[in-house]
Amino acid sequence: MKLLIIAYYYPPISTGGTIRPVKMGKYLARFGHDVTILTHTYGKNKTEPGNPRIIRIRDTSYNKERTGIRKKIQWLVLRLFTEVLNKLGIYHSIYTWWKRKVLKNSDAIIKQVKPDVIIATYPPVETLEIGLYLSKKCNISLISDFRDGLMFEPIETRRMRQYRCIREKYAEIEKEAASYSAAVTSIAQPITDYYRETYHLPYVDVISNAFDPEDLEGLPEGIRFDSSDFNIVFTGRFALSDKYNRVDFFFAAVRLLIEKEKDLVKKIKIHLVGEYRKGELLEVKDLIDKGFIVLHGFVERKKSLAFQRAGDLLLIITLPDRRSSTSAKIFEYLYAGKPILALTHKTVLEDIINETKTGWVVHPQQVEAIADLLRKIVTDRNFYNSLEADHEKIEQYSVKTQMEKLDGLINSVSSVA
Repeated sequence: MKLLIIAYYYPPISTGGTIRPVKMGKYLARFGHDVTILTHTYGKNKTEPGNPRIIRIRDTSYNKERTGIRKKIQWLVLRLFTEVLNKLGIYHSIYTWWKRKVLKNSDAIIKQVKPDVIIATYPPVETLEIGLYLSKKCNISLISDFRDGLMFEPIETRRMRQYRCIREKYAEIEKEAASYSAAVTSIAQPITDYYRETYHLPYVDVISNAFDPEDLEGLPEGIRFDSSDFNIVFTGRFALSDKYNRVDFFFAAVRLLIEKEKDLVKKIKIHLVGEYRKGELLEVKDLIDKGFIVLHGFVERKKSLAFQRAGDLLLIITLPDRRSSTSAKIFEYLYAGKPILALTHKTVLEDIINETKTGWVVHPQQVEAIADLLRKIVTDRNFYNSLEADHEKIEQYSVKTQMEKLDGLINSVSSVA
């Protein structure tokens, strides 16, 4: 079967969101499909052969490539133009220029690919708009895939509150995608439940983000921590989609713990592996200066996975009470085989930790509770070794298992079309 996957976020962009369409392309091709990825480029339009084939359409906004004065000025002008239109009540997005380029080339794309099924993966909403346009124009079955909620627990809360035109446009796109799509998929059960209950769709399913065991092949060697330390590893960023995700409670708990437990002063090491804003690092400068925090900076994903496997405890933090909240790195953590400390509350992440029995969960804003749990993990070896991970449940979060579900859904959709 011929599949067209529309995904703006795709390599060379490096975020958690790019992994999902990459794995879709890799495994759906293995299952015998002829896969094409429609994505962005900051250069000229081009097609990269293979399975999956990559069709890149130029994004003139330079949304993720702002090196050099000219590009920075161009991006700023386009961003200001977008803001002015939104303030005037006219919906516009920084991705609108890319969408227009894609639609301008849509006839050539369809002629080249001849897809039987289109998968449009959100965010951004422009992928859904492109998917709907191509699906309607050419009568092709569409699967709308939600890596985040759109109107349900939206990731763009501030902008949606600020601009009525954005709220109305997003509501319109969601309703159209839900009513016109042959199927809807999402990364988490709460998002899937929302679409099932709100729009009464026949084909709705969870296709979770997942981990690919093949990613562990060829990990770099030489990452070793001092065995006399208790090494806590955090990989990635503190905040990306969830800009209000606060980690200061955790570091307050660390300060409280080392103040109460003097013998831990030379024992705890927190390894931060990733990119962090200056303001975030200033807030923990005291812990950096005293050697409790070790900064490793941005590293390639393979090295990040190696760091995870070298640690004694893996740290993950989300906003509390955001039901669909999770993180792509939790699936990496599951396969690292190390205990996980999840600072979360009433989220899918909490469900995953409890279901797989791979760690401990505590509310991310309860400083004393975090400090008490961390003390027990660090000082009580029996408690630290008490976890009995459910490997059968963990395997449900392998990318092969999840892509087999998606393959079945694609076959169901195509047989109905």
